[in-house]
Amino acid sequence: MKLNRLILVSAILFTITACNQTTVDQEAEAEKLMELSRSWAKSVKDRDVEKMLSYWADDAMVMSPNEASVVGIEALRGMVERSMKIPGFEIYWEPQEAFVSKSGDLGYVIIKNYMTMPTDTLGNTRTVFNKGVEIWKKQENGVWKNVVDISNSDPSISSLD
Repeated sequence: MKLNRLILVSAILFTITACNQTTVDQEAEAEKLMELSRSWAKSVKDRDVEKMLSYWADDAMVMSPNEASVVGIEALRGMVERSMKIPGFEIYWEPQEAFVSKSGDLGYVIIKNYMTMPTDTLGNTRTVFNKGVEIWKKQENGVWKNVVDISNSDPSISSLD
């Protein structure tokens, strides 16, 4: 009798647990990351420092070509503010594809970007095209934040298409 009750209770608990699991629409979440990446790029083009910073997690890391890694929101603020003061500096990107884990709390976006920098004091600039990966983590409040952003130059890229 007790064994039957134990089996019945176990079966009920298993059924309840199985029914309460939520499924993640990975494609919809990946599209959200694509849109977030585009919005983030627009904030950079608009030179909106506060909006730019809002996409990063507090402990985010940026790994740019030929530069030391920048870690933490205050260090990122300094990097962004310095970059925005450089005459002729411009960076823009276009997401190419995204993926979100089955758990729905981690994802990445593959991007192509370009960076324009001055080459001298006469106003001449040079544009370099890069490929990169943005790693995003869904925060406890359900908001996606970028946690790692890495890019490196790629001479085979000549546009964001």
